[in-house]
Amino acid sequence: MKAATVQRRQRGQSLVEAVVVIPVFGAVILGILQAVLFYRAKSVVDYAALQAARSGATHFAQMSAMKDGLTRGLLPLYTHEPSNTAAEKAYAKAWLDVTTGASKIQIVNPTQQMFDAWKEPQYDGVEAIPNDSLAFRGNAPKAGVTVQDANLLKIKVRYNYPLMVPVIDRLIGHLDAVRSAATCLEPGGCHSVYSLPIVAQAIVRMQTPIRDRDLLPEGNPGGSGDTGSGGGSDTGGGTGGGDTGGGTGTGGGDTGGGDTGGGDGGGDGGPPPTCPGGA
Repeated sequence: MKAATVQRRQRGQSLVEAVVVIPVFGAVILGILQAVLFYRAKSVVDYAALQAARSGATHFAQMSAMKDGLTRGLLPLYTHEPSNTAAEKAYAKAWLDVTTGASKIQIVNPTQQMFDAWKEPQYDGVEAIPNDSLAFRGNAPKAGVTVQDANLLKIKVRYNYPLMVPVIDRLIGHLDAVRSAATCLEPGGCHSVYSLPIVAQAIVRMQTPIRDRDLLPEGNPGGSGDTGSGGGSDTGGGTGGGDTGGGTGTGGGDTGGGDTGGGDGGGDGGPPPTCPGGA
């Protein structure tokens, strides 16, 4: 009789253990899956930032060209079928995200103070930071940088990556109002989208002179901001200008695209709404 009473008291023990363990174990598995997807997205965003910088380097640091380069670099996150039609749809969706605030491109170097210190009239009378014969222009600094460092284009890209794993997206992400509103236009109906920001940096040497001062950020010449390997960690060991106007780069080396980085860009005007050439 006593043994039967003890046995009845132990009924449901496994159920209680399962109720405690399964949610925790399931959350860990889902978290690992989301971490793998996030790491892949970080690699793509690093590459896209480099593509944006290369496009800016060959198109006078125009923001429209850098947005087009960023869109092309982000295509692996939007393309899921090996066809021209899928590539065009992916380009259109990526371009929409780039232009509606899901990603942001910020020029870090050069600054307006560097432009004012180094600007020279070009053949057409427009003032720009000289970009030719840099090896023969000396290394005397102005506004805390040499003309070689003033020709290093450093950008910072912030991309809001939409989390895909359920439960985890609500635990670690932030509600993405723009993408959530866009889901109402899709066949599945409205649903909430949660995202997490990814930040990447890239540095390349300008292949064209910077002609528009308004494209550049303000900075304090001679400041004590971050210098040296400012963008190296995110783009593979780059060295160059720091995060503030006064920071001078060490080594002046180029990263990624190097001196011949010819990224595709949309020119000074806006890029086309569809992927050119079905790429």
